[in-house]
Amino acid sequence: MNELIIHIGAHKTGTTALQKCFQEQAQTLHGLGVFYPATNWYHHSQHRLAFAMKKMRDPAAQNFPDLECEVDELNEAIAKDTSPKTFISSEEFFSCSAERVMFFADLLDVESVRIIATLRRPDNMLLSMYNQKAKQPGNKFNRLINPFLEAPRTLDPDLSFLNNINNWTAAFGGEHLTLLEYETGGPVPQMLNVLGLQDDSLGESARLNESVPGVVIEIMRLSKAMEMDCAIQDKLYWLASTVFADRPGYFLSDEKRRAVVADFEDDNNELFAKLGKENPYTLANYESAETGEPRQNIAFSDLMTLINLLIETDH
Repeated sequence: MNELIIHIGAHKTGTTALQKCFQEQAQTLHGLGVFYPATNWYHHSQHRLAFAMKKMRDPAAQNFPDLECEVDELNEAIAKDTSPKTFISSEEFFSCSAERVMFFADLLDVESVRIIATLRRPDNMLLSMYNQKAKQPGNKFNRLINPFLEAPRTLDPDLSFLNNINNWTAAFGGEHLTLLEYETGGPVPQMLNVLGLQDDSLGESARLNESVPGVVIEIMRLSKAMEMDCAIQDKLYWLASTVFADRPGYFLSDEKRRAVVADFEDDNNELFAKLGKENPYTLANYESAETGEPRQNIAFSDLMTLINLLIETDH
């Protein structure tokens, strides 16, 4: 039997590190019975399938993939391969609409499908998503974090675990879903175990897209609020990341973190109960993510440090 395993994310759960590792070790995986197809390709994995489902533009090809064509390409690749398992991955799958997931399911020509999703404690996931958006040069995201703490779902649809998982179980059935927790292990070892392989089958894998110091986040957010040129933003990001490399990550008080966890607790209770599991993301289970006294993420002295360095460099 050929089983198609669809890893749907979510974002900020080690997906890029997993995909890069699987791309580099595709031949080893194949020898272990897992086919990681070089189809529907964008940036280490099968993102074009998800782009087609969400009607998103492929940033590399600069086109809008057609879902039927993309699934035909996948079906053909699976049919030509003799591996018992085929694995595809894209974090963009996670927040696809119920209608598009159902359409995708109808197009697949495989004997068995398993869905794998990885979740993360909501406050840490929200902060990681905010960091990613705020630090990225050129994307025009310059909002303070406070509005997203008051209404977390407005930051990113991936935070709505219950709604997103329901869309996939409606199409494929809850019995075909495997739910992983980011906190219980590295993304590669966890996934290898799900695939029935030893967790060290592919060796060590590097972490990618790690969060940067809080001061760098704020500097980049301010640069976009001031509408600095993208080229200058790129240089500023490199400079700030170098100068403040030893500074701590973005500070968010336990009070605000707990509020985010509480906001999603009822939904997550319902989600995990449907799967016969206990919700690990509750206030009762909350462990502090911050140590030491409250601190500012940026001070005027930080900006003056950069200005002084730029003046010295110029002369």
